[in-house]
Amino acid sequence: MTSALAERRRFSDDGGTRSTRHHSARAWGEVATWLAFLSLEGKATRTLDDYERTIAALLLAFPDHELADFTDAELTRFLMTFPQPSRRIRRAHLASLFKWAFLQGRIDGNPMDRIPNPKRNAQRVITVFEDAEIELLTSLPSPDGALFLILLDAGLRKGEARRLRVRHVNLERRTLTIYQSKGGKDRVVPMTERLTNALADVMLFEGLNRDDFFWYCRPGGGDKKHDRELVESAWHRWYVRSLESAGIPYRNPHTTRHTCATRWQRWGLNLEEIQRLLGHASIQTTSDLYLHLDVEDIALHMATIMEAHGG
Repeated sequence: MTSALAERRRFSDDGGTRSTRHHSARAWGEVATWLAFLSLEGKATRTLDDYERTIAALLLAFPDHELADFTDAELTRFLMTFPQPSRRIRRAHLASLFKWAFLQGRIDGNPMDRIPNPKRNAQRVITVFEDAEIELLTSLPSPDGALFLILLDAGLRKGEARRLRVRHVNLERRTLTIYQSKGGKDRVVPMTERLTNALADVMLFEGLNRDDFFWYCRPGGGDKKHDRELVESAWHRWYVRSLESAGIPYRNPHTTRHTCATRWQRWGLNLEEIQRLLGHASIQTTSDLYLHLDVEDIALHMATIMEAHGG
């Protein structure tokens, strides 16, 4: 077997996917079909390039393998050639390919099922969306801008967002109800006037019925459908596509909850109010994980204090 590390380095030196040396590998035909499948699903060009970079290195390391020839041991050793921080995403690329191959009947079993998922790297600094980024996201064409407003104003988790139906929203009372949230709990979330108006517009212009979901899919790339709950992967594709449309660097979807909590804190909600808004069982969770004062916040507060004391 050719050294996977050496092949990966040579591939990188050739300029990433601009090199076509991996096209001569035996498995390339199947990989090309998989990439076309992802493209039809709506994957962005940058995303497809990232996938192909990983798989191209694999094909160069194992040029004589068909997809059915790969073993979990070989794939494990291949993943070990990447730096530890990138192994999780590289595994995800491999998992996508071999899951597709298995579901398409091209391989008898999925070798990725026997490969552990690397531990997620601890996040040292919690980031939030900046005001300018929020403006871009909430100004996306309907209904995407309004959907981001749900996440940023009301702080819904992605699972709560996927399950949100028209009948869960009360425009007159300006509330939305979350059913079977984390821990099996229900909660009522107050809506801002701008969110209420945005959802009213979505209901009208999208022609939504009482049982329709706010988040939509496009079967076969056709018209938007609101009659089914999105699976998590489809919802994530919507999220990534929206960020790319707004020209905003990727952040984890949970960033919207951090952003929601931090903004409401800056605007004057107290800890207990934010706890109820986000649906936390413990106020300590709200305090420890979701509220982030940065230097600008502290400087502004200090200036306000000094001004009040004539300083």
